[in-house]
Amino acid sequence: MLEGANGPTLGSADNVLADRGILVVPDVICNAGGVTVSYFEWVQDFSSFFWSEDEINVRLDKIMVDALKRIWAVADEHKITLRTATFAVACERILTAREERGLYP
Repeated sequence: MLEGANGPTLGSADNVLADRGILVVPDVICNAGGVTVSYFEWVQDFSSFFWSEDEINVRLDKIMVDALKRIWAVADEHKITLRTATFAVACERILTAREERGLYP
């Protein structure tokens, strides 16, 4: 099941679906492509440098595939849902950034 809306499944429902063997790809993953392309647009406008649609698609594909591979690996390693793995990876990335950049970069 792919979540196209933001927050459509409660945590308790996520567990029920997992117990029934239904794979749920959470909204955070499904909607990340649009957010990423919005970032690309901001970068392009800020720098007055523009990529072709093909270049954007290649960049987006790499980011999304790498992110999903990492999330899937964490889910498999810890035997958790993709939703829980997504939040675990996000927390890990935030803590790493804070360690590398400090609290107020």
